Formats: sequence, structure tokens, C-alpha cells
Amino acid sequence: MGAATTEIHRASGLSGARRLRELFARPGAVRLAGAHNPLGARLAQRAGFDGVWSSGLEVSASQGVPDTDILTMSELLSVASSLAAAVDVPVVADCDAGYGNAHNVMHMVRRYEAAGIAAVSIEDKRFPKVNSFVPGRQELAPVGEFCGKLAAAKAAQSTPDLVVIARIEALIAGWGMDEALSRGEAYARAGADAVLIHAKGSSPEPILDFLAQWTLPTPVVVVPTTYHTITATELAAAGAKMVIYANHGLRAGITAVTDTFASILRDDRTTGIEDRIAPLATVFDLQGMAVQKRNEVEFVTSYETRPRAVVLPGPSDAMPSSLRDHRTVALRRCGAETVTDTSAQGERSVVEALLGLPEAHHGPTLVVCGDVLVEADPLRLLAAADADVAVLADVSATPRRDDGLPLTLSSVAQGGRRVVQGGAGEVVGIGEPDSDAEFAGAAAFSPQGFAALRVAAEKRRADVAPAALDDLVADLLAAGVRVRAVEIASGWLELRTAEDAERAAALFAAPEAGR
Repeated sequence: MGAATTEIHRASGLSGARRLRELFARPGAVRLAGAHNPLGARLAQRAGFDGVWSSGLEVSASQGVPDTDILTMSELLSVASSLAAAVDVPVVADCDAGYGNAHNVMHMVRRYEAAGIAAVSIEDKRFPKVNSFVPGRQELAPVGEFCGKLAAAKAAQSTPDLVVIARIEALIAGWGMDEALSRGEAYARAGADAVLIHAKGSSPEPILDFLAQWTLPTPVVVVPTTYHTITATELAAAGAKMVIYANHGLRAGITAVTDTFASILRDDRTTGIEDRIAPLATVFDLQGMAVQKRNEVEFVTSYETRPRAVVLPGPSDAMPSSLRDHRTVALRRCGAETVTDTSAQGERSVVEALLGLPEAHHGPTLVVCGDVLVEADPLRLLAAADADVAVLADVSATPRRDDGLPLTLSSVAQGGRRVVQGGAGEVVGIGEPDSDAEFAGAAAFSPQGFAALRVAAEKRRADVAPAALDDLVADLLAAGVRVRAVEIASGWLELRTAEDAERAAALFAAPEAGR
């Protein structure tokens, strides 16, 4: 079932049972894949299967117990309902022998129908059953008893949409074709919406023989686990309406996980298997992380209004990992919910890094140059600045243009200190001879300010010379954007060279060494 069909069903509000009945009404075979958890169900839907089989074998195996009615109805229902909640395609539940007599079946139907299951499959074995592929005891229930279960199932459902499938085990138990056909006809007369003919030989001939002799309009379901050489198309041409690949996801997973774990132990690392296993991005996609992030933006405002922090690209060898960690901790301490360090993401320009960030953020964005180390206290002041654009301005010394970005401020010097004459201090000029401060390599942007920064970065995209944050701040000021100045006199270091970084690393390591 493609994405377009899924959207149609979702928009129309059709139940899983109604969707399954529509599939039965269409030409060709309805193909289902077995699953034992929502992740497997989503993989089946993503692959294009029409529905999901909530496999009793898979669920039992995933719990480490035999498929012999050991798990209770509640345990199996819990899994089936989780599958139905995770996908848009119909879920058909393997309900073994109905978990008891007709009373149990009626209870089961009510619970499964309420959980959104499209169909239930009940097999004509005595309770407790044994998996059909296990040699030994395969006891069939009397026909009359099983017909009573089917009639009870149909009487218990609250809508006409739920599909009740009667699973015929006569060929599994060695009773022969005549018994299989007569049982199937009896089950159809008792109200079954479909019959499932099961077999465990390697040849599809018994199934093809059953289909050739089946004359009732009741749809036939097949499970080609052992007679796997025949295609679903061939089975459909022979008269089958539903084809279930009941346990192949489980079996594939066992092989893949076994090989992966063996490789890790053999190689003492995971490098050899990284290109053969799904990336974490695929895991997040299957989990629905993109939808959750969209919901966060729309509904979880307390999260999205917290600051985010971005470290821009800088000299690749000027900041050792210990100082990067120190910078990240400082950004976290000033309230940053996320810290994106683009300086550690390979050769990228400042413009590329800024334009690569998601725009959807309802809180401030702190931006720090990659060759700057800023302590938490100045960053807290910056994050608290009530402005579309704010920068850290170091007023402790007058900078030279070749050392950094000189800033002219609206504040004035008075008795060796600086004061603001009404309102908040602002940057009123950049690069002027008699400047008041130096840009300390960190800025904060409101959502509106960050949008303006992106516009400035976009205009610089085609420049031959790479643009720094200094240049973009200058562009904003030239464009008439008001830039708040958060004045500081300490709390930051500029690490232009490897020697600068070594001295800084030693400085921060010294207190630890003396303890």
C-alpha cells in the first residue's frame, strides 16, 4: 500500500477492518508480513505490504517462550494493539485456538475489536495448541465445537467490519484434503469471513489442490512459509486472496543480529559492520522523531523558548577537545537546551554553518566563534539581553583593527568606568579609529534577529573571501539593524594559534592538578 493510499485512509477515518474489507474487494492478493513489535510493523508498511500479521510465533519467540499458548491473551493483545497504533495498514491478529472455549472467544473478539484490530484468526486445534511446524501433537478440535467458536465470534463483534478468519489445520495434522475441504465449508457456513488453509510441506501442490476444489465465495488465506518457491501472484491466480509471510522478519533479524554480534566480538570494534547496519537516522525516522520535533515546535513551547547555542567553524587545530568540552559546559550553564558545534564538523564555512541550521526556533540563538572560549557568566548576560541582536563587547582595552573587530558604543567613559545615558547600550559604529570596545566573539539573536542574520549570510554566500561572524554583524549594523552591546571586561579568550590553545588548556588544567 503506497503513501497516497495511506493518506486517503487516514483522511477518511476508515477503520482497519474496513480497509481490509476494501482490500479483499480489489483484484489480486492481499500481502501481509509478520511482526512482533511496532518497529517491525512500520518496516512492513514502509516496504509496501498491504497489512501486518501479528504473529503468535514471533511474539512468543521475542519473549523467549515456545509458541504453545504459554503467553496469555492479554500479553498477545498488548502487542497486537501496539502494532495497530503504529501503522496505517490493517493488522490481522494470530489468536491461536481462541484462548479457550466459545466464552473466551467472545471476550477475545470484543477486546481485539476495541483495540482496532482488522481481523482475528482462530485455528481449529484443541487448546492449548502447539505451533504447526513442531513435530508431534497436533490435535484438532471437533468440527461442531469449532463452528460454535466461530458463531460466537461473529455474535460478539460490535460492527460488521471485523473479519473473522477460520484457520484449517487438517493438512498439518495429517487428516487429508477431504477433511480440510469439509471443515472449510462448515466454517464458512458457521459465519467465517475467510478460511486459512495451512500446510507445512515444501511443495505448494496441496494448497493449489485445495484452491482448485474450493467453490465457495468465502476468501482463502495461505501462508507459504515452507512452500516458498511459489509467488504471491501465482497463488492469487490459483484463487488465494491473502498471502501471509508470517515470520520472515523475525528470522531475518535473528540472522542479522547473530552475524553483527559475532563480528563485534571478533573484530573488537564495530567498524566492520557500520556500513551493513541501519544508521541512527533511520532509527529516528522509524520512531517518528520528525513528527515529534514538529509537535515540539507547535505545542511544547517551554522547550522551544529556551536558548540554543551554535559554535561556528574556526581553525581546525586551535581548539583541543578538552577546551571544546569546557565551552560546551559554559553554554549549557547559561541555559542552552542544545549546543551545535559546527567547528567539529569538518571543513565548513561560517556562512554554510549558519544557513544549515534549522530556522524553526522560538527562543534565542547564541552564536560563538570557533576560536573563542567564553565563560558562562558573560554568556548568561548575553542570553538575557532583550534585543533582536546583541553582542559581547569587551571594554577593558581599545582594540586594533588587525587584532579583532573594534566597536563604538553608545555608552560613555566616566571616571574610568562606562555608563549608558538612558536606555540600553548599543553598538553605534564598527571599525572606527577611536573605538570603545572589542567584539568578544559571541552574539545572541532573537528569532527575528536570526532571520536577519540568515539574510546577511545568504548575501555573503557567493563571496570569494570567507565571511566571519564579525563581517555579518557589520553587515547587520550597516543594514540598519540595532545591535545591543553587552559590556564585559573579562571572561573570554581568543585562541588564534595552537600555542594560544596550549596555554589555555594548561590554564584550565592547573586548578585540577593542585587539588
